[in-house]
Amino acid sequence: MSNNLIKVFISGYSYSKVWPLKPQLFSVFPECRIIKATQFAVLVLPILAILSFFIQVSYLGEQFIPQSLALCCLILSMPLQGYYWLGKRSQQVLPVSLANWYYQIESRLLEQGVEVQTLTHKPKYLDMAHALKLAFSELDKNWIKDWF
Repeated sequence: MSNNLIKVFISGYSYSKVWPLKPQLFSVFPECRIIKATQFAVLVLPILAILSFFIQVSYLGEQFIPQSLALCCLILSMPLQGYYWLGKRSQQVLPVSLANWYYQIESRLLEQGVEVQTLTHKPKYLDMAHALKLAFSELDKNWIKDWF
């Protein structure tokens, strides 16, 4: 069980690195907001945990060290929630409407001469992330306006 949980966290982290954080995608996919919130949490929450620990110990005394440490562990685990959600989401099969969009992006990339990995008949969100990243890097700037 714990090995699977670690794999989910790792896949969530790698999914966050693959997903393109473009302004056009923020209103369509929740991944953009989750990734930005998780990145912010990774930067800010360790500082908040340390400050919380020292403030509690200084005001409440040494007898509250166990509670302070528990609160610090809770604060430090918050980015893991984002990576867990992203890891689970990356392995979900795309709904039919998004799968059609994925195939359209793939065919557009093939028309432009970009090599695309052809996948199974059931693409996942991770496959969509790879396709979107390729599309944003290889296609012209106006390709996304066709779908919105």
